[in-house]
This record gives sequence, C-alpha cells and structure tokens, in this order.
Amino acid sequence: MDPRLQNWIEGYLNQTISKSDFESLQKAMLGDPELRHLIRRYLNLDCHLVSEGGLKISDLSFVPWSQSRSGDSDDSQRGGVRKLALSQIGVAAAIAFLLGALAMYWQDFAWKDFANEEKRDAEEGNRDASGQEQFAEGFAVIKNLIDVTWGQEGKGFQIGEILGAETLHLAQGKISMQFFSGAILTLEGPAKLSLNSSWKAYCEKGALRLKVPPAARGFKLQTPATEIEDLGTEFGFAIQDGKEKLEVFDGEVLIRPDGRDTVLVQKGNAIELSQGGLPVAITTGEVRVPNVEGDDQLLQKQIQSDFEKWESYRDELCQDQRLVAFYDFRSDPETGLVPNLCLPRNAEFDGAIVLGESVSGRWPDLSTAIEFKRPSSRVRVNLTTAFSAFTFMSWVRVDSLDRQYNGLLMADGYETGEPHWQIRKDGRMMLSVMVDESKENPYRKNARGFHRVYFSPPIWDLSMSGQWLHLASTFDPEERRVVHFLNGKVVSVSEIEDDYVVRDLRIGNAEIGNWGHPFREDPVFAIRNLNGRMDELAIFNAALGSQEIEELFKRSHSRRR
Repeated sequence: MDPRLQNWIEGYLNQTISKSDFESLQKAMLGDPELRHLIRRYLNLDCHLVSEGGLKISDLSFVPWSQSRSGDSDDSQRGGVRKLALSQIGVAAAIAFLLGALAMYWQDFAWKDFANEEKRDAEEGNRDASGQEQFAEGFAVIKNLIDVTWGQEGKGFQIGEILGAETLHLAQGKISMQFFSGAILTLEGPAKLSLNSSWKAYCEKGALRLKVPPAARGFKLQTPATEIEDLGTEFGFAIQDGKEKLEVFDGEVLIRPDGRDTVLVQKGNAIELSQGGLPVAITTGEVRVPNVEGDDQLLQKQIQSDFEKWESYRDELCQDQRLVAFYDFRSDPETGLVPNLCLPRNAEFDGAIVLGESVSGRWPDLSTAIEFKRPSSRVRVNLTTAFSAFTFMSWVRVDSLDRQYNGLLMADGYETGEPHWQIRKDGRMMLSVMVDESKENPYRKNARGFHRVYFSPPIWDLSMSGQWLHLASTFDPEERRVVHFLNGKVVSVSEIEDDYVVRDLRIGNAEIGNWGHPFREDPVFAIRNLNGRMDELAIFNAALGSQEIEELFKRSHSRRR
C-alpha cells in the first residue's frame, strides 16, 4: 500500500489524523472505489478486534468535522474525527493486535499467491471486487455475414460483435443485424449504413430489409430524402440511381419527406421518393431488396467451405519442424486423450482432459472445443522438449473473466525457464517466463522467484463475450522481445531487459485452460480456469514473425468475420 494511505488509515484508527489529512483521505475515497472497499475491511476488522477485547460498539463515537469543538486545542490539532472511550493501553493493544493480524493475513496471502506477479500487477488490483458496476456500449449485434467484403473506408466486423455508433461500409455481400430494440435489419452491398441508436439508423446507399416486431414499433430509418418510421411491420428500401424506393411487405409505415406532410404507406404498396419531391406510387416488386430466404443454408455452405480449406492448411502446418504441439481438442475415441497432431506423431505429448467438456468450436458442428467452466476443468500435458524461444497461439472464446488470472497455458511449478500464459481480469494478455527460481523477487516480498510479466493492452471486455478470438504471444530471447497479437495484428511489443534474459526454456508438466497443483503434496490450488472455450492450441519452438501469425489468422478463420 502507498505509505501515505497507510498513515492516514492508521491515524484515523488511532485518533491522530490531522484535519488536512482527513480531508485528503475523504477526497481519495471519493475517487477510488477500491480504497473505499479496503477501508471498510480495515474498519470491520478493527471493530471485530474491539468487540473481541471485551469492548462494546457503543463505546465508539464518530464525531464529524462540523461538530468538532474549535476551542479544544487537542481536537483542533488532531482532528477529533473519531473519539474512542478507551484507555491508552486498550487502544495500543487493539492497534498492535490489528497490525499483527494484518501482517499475518498478508503473509498468508503471499504464501498462497502462486503466480508471483509483478508489483504493478498487485497495485492495480481488481476493481470489480469493489462492487463497481460494469458497462458496455452498443446499439445492435451482428447475426449473420454472407460472402461479405468490407469497404476500404471502414473496418470489418464478425458475427456476435456489438455495434455502437458505427458506419458500415459494405463493398459486397450481406449482413444481418439485430438492434437492441428488437428490430432486424438485413443490408446488401454495396452499401453505407450508420447506426445512431437502438431505435434509429441512417442509410446513405444500398439496399435493405427491415423487420420490426411490436416491441420495436417506432424504429426510424433516415435517408437523404426522408425519414421512415416503422409502425410494426416489414419493409424493403433501396437507393437506386439516386432515387429512393420503398415497398411495405407487412403492416404500415409513416414517411416524412423533407418539408412536407407525413404520408402513410400500407401493406402491398410501393413508392418512389426523390429529394425534396412528393412520393410517387410505383409497381410492387420494383424495389431491389435483400432476399433473406435460404440465408441459413448459404451460411452453412460458406462455413463448410472455409473449414475444409482450413483443414487442408492445418495439415501442412503440422509438418512445420518448429511446431512442437498442435491440439484441436478432438479426443481419440479409444484412449480418450487429445492427440498432438504434429508430424511425425509423438504420443508422449498427447493431452489428458480433466473435467473439460467437449463442445462445438468456432466452426459450428464441424470443429470441437474444450469448455473450462468448472474450477477443476483442464487439459494436462507433459512437453519435455527443450525450447530456444516460444510462440503460443490459440483460438479462444472468452465468456467472462471471473477471476484475477485466467489460464491459457501454464507450467506446473513455474520453475526456471518455464512460462505462464494467461489473461488478466482487466482483459490484458500476460506472458511471463521464470528467469531464476532461486533468486528473490524484487517486486513482491515473500514471492517465489525472479521473473517479469509482459502485458498486452486490454484485448477483451464484456461486450466481446462469446466471440472467438485468435490470440498469440511470442517470447524471443535472441531478439530480446515479447510480442502479443490479437486476430493476426500486433498489439504490443516489450523489450526483454538484460536481467530478464533466459535462454534455456522448457515447459514440462503443464495445464491448458487452468493451473493446477504447483506443489504436488499440497491439495490447495489456484482457481484459474478459463471461463470459456478453446478451439485450437499451437506451441512452437521459435518466435514466429508478425507476417506468419497474420497469415495463420487469415487462413484459420471463416468469412463470417
């Protein structure tokens, strides 16, 4: 803890805090939920110690500043914030016992903290534990993508991704999205669509079909020439040759042409609008709108085609001499083990599933993933190869980050040369390699071993729950750098400083998706299971370059992105 905060808290408990320090403490508490949580723990423990010592809570009186007696020199100098009807001996005994209990608590905490993470990791802590409410942003979620090519003006998206105040540039293909109001919009390219809220969108070009259930009645589509308010219906709209065309398939809509009276268009009618002009009736069927019939079958064919291409490429990858292990988590029906698919085959590197459930992977109904929802879920491996560098690469679906550390691949004992690859609760990837287990950790007292943790920026938040992500991290002692990747792109590069260079790397006994018993005779184990799924995991005895990892990502995902 910051020594200044420690002094403030102890001064408050010991009646010695000054008025200025008390005001500073109040200000710090207002801006830091974690500090408020910590102080509540201090006060609860203090009150418990007082009550155990034979004192009553009624013996404690809390006097606010406004009630301090200005004429009392002791109160004016020392604050008079908290008056205890205790003898000096009683106070001293309580404080001494409090500090001793806290010291034992933190020693016990350090003993159980098997990860030995850096000081800054501990200081940042877990803000969710304070009860602070979490938020996400967005107006709609993508349901389907069919043969999509995104325009160069904007970015691409994937199925399940939440859309906020985005502008979608669709070069070709078809995208279906559902607004949080309940409205379902299917857009066909080339098109440009902007989302303004859960109840409003703006179409500058393209063709779309909008279905609005009763719960979303009042949804509005704005266009260059008008505003269309849906009254619980289904309609098609397109901008063709500079003209806007609308056809109502079911129900009715209101249109508000620029500067003109509202017009009601009912089921079975179609109109054409020009900017500033009156709507003109046209023949139904003239409006080119997306056909949504058969989309599910088209999507399934697309997924099947993409999966077969990936299988072919994966077979080539498994012949790469740098690849030590590749798991797709399809268990062998005879042995129940997860085969290592590297060629030539080495059954010694097969994995044993412990309570992990086989579920559908990122290719629905075609690939297999392991789900690690229970604290005991894991896949055990023993990789006895000596490494000169590391590349870890995996397709992961994170449902939530329930705990401070969420395991991807972690060596059992975390001994010299062994890695820990994890995701922290704040969404940052972590890669650390033990440099020297016999040396004291300079960042945290009572922690085992000398090492450093290399963090990425946050790559996950709750809005991404359920999305498949391609994660990769490399540890390169020769080039002295650690690189983290998300979906084929570099997200961080860290230097390996002289003191942290370790060249003799190994993994040995390790766990995928969790971290088990680092001390074999001790039944206590950290709960670090990944709340989510892992589809594939590749481990290389080399640090792959950014182009190689980008190529792997491009060839291993579906056009559903």
